[in-house]
Amino acid sequence: GFGALGMQGLAASSCFPSLRSLSLRGNQIGAPGMRALADSWAFPNLTSLNVRNCEVGDEGMQALAASLYFAKLTHLFLGYNEIGASGVQAFADSYFFPCLQLLGLEENQIGDAGIQALATSSFFPHLTSLCLGSNEIATPGMQAFTASSFFPKLTSLHVAVNKIGDEGIEALACSSTLSNLTSLYLGYNQIGDSGLLALAASSFFPNLTRLDVIGNEIGDVGIEGLAACGFFSKLRVLFVHGNPFGDAGDRALAASSFLL
Repeated sequence: GFGALGMQGLAASSCFPSLRSLSLRGNQIGAPGMRALADSWAFPNLTSLNVRNCEVGDEGMQALAASLYFAKLTHLFLGYNEIGASGVQAFADSYFFPCLQLLGLEENQIGDAGIQALATSSFFPHLTSLCLGSNEIATPGMQAFTASSFFPKLTSLHVAVNKIGDEGIEALACSSTLSNLTSLYLGYNQIGDSGLLALAASSFFPNLTRLDVIGNEIGDVGIEGLAACGFFSKLRVLFVHGNPFGDAGDRALAASSFLL
């Protein structure tokens, strides 16, 4: 791997004008390296950038947000970078990424303030996939996001390993702005029966094909409600393991005429 100096050398190169995809994953370029990349005109046709686990931090995120050279990016992977709310706020305020379709921010520290910043941004109208897993997001953050009307094309939402809880899922269940979702990842979020029952009773997710609620606090009541749900007719992949439901829940799933 290489660090900031290596990144500075790469950023100064004129050898890659046609490069479409760049992965720097696992290279500890830090904020200085990210700043060098953000200031570089060396990759004018880049559509995919992977800087996962590169020690980017808030300072590096702010440099990227101010960059004029990544207007063609459609896929941006920023996971495992110690990015907090201020970094995400800078990015949410940036209008330099009009083509972005996938944004990966998993395993950072954006918290409720970070997801609230994203929720109020109108600069990502083409986003179809958003990964915010393991980001210290709680109920207020989820409530803010589900109230947003700025993600009409979103088909995949990954918010596993947070602290969303039943109230956050109930807010999601009441949201009419995420009806294009096909994949929803809610594992390890302290969700109980009431949260899953609210989701199962919602008619706002007619296109859902994949639902992951592993490692929560869902018992037989919640599973029975899901099994009796008629709104998830397109659901084909369901992950419920790691929840404390018993034989009654197993029987309900096996007998369900709605979950094929």
